[in-house]
Amino acid sequence: MNQNRFIENIRHIIVRDLKEMVKEIDELDGQYLWVRMNGIINPAGVLAMHSCGNLKFFIGTCLGNTGYIRNREKEFSISKISKEKVIKEINETITVVDQILLNFPSEKLQDEMPDPPTQHKGRTIEFFLIQLCCHLSRHRGQLNYISRIVQQNTFVL
Repeated sequence: MNQNRFIENIRHIIVRDLKEMVKEIDELDGQYLWVRMNGIINPAGVLAMHSCGNLKFFIGTCLGNTGYIRNREKEFSISKISKEKVIKEINETITVVDQILLNFPSEKLQDEMPDPPTQHKGRTIEFFLIQLCCHLSRHRGQLNYISRIVQQNTFVL
């Protein structure tokens, strides 16, 4: 696969999934954004904020030198911010990902990923971009699951 095509595909998948996340958050009744349901560890708002923090750090800071400083612990402890602020955060993340990957030089894909988590030390940027897609997809699926439970009123708090 052409490396420029690879970056474009990764960009397309991440931006697409973040836009879908905006739709799901927007459709979710705000009272359920921060509710921890029985058997589900993270509420919808946490999944969205964690996904944004992850992408803004690894794509924004590590690949694009945006200077975004991540506070991973805060991503999991945030609660009670408005749905509008969560959507704004997702839209800002879309802009960051879109701009950086649109201009990312394909010759760097085989470079080692800067500042990865310990379990990914030594992996390439190419590998890590795939990992980021998988991570976002996982959390988007969890968010979709929460949305469907809420819509069907089949939940236990």
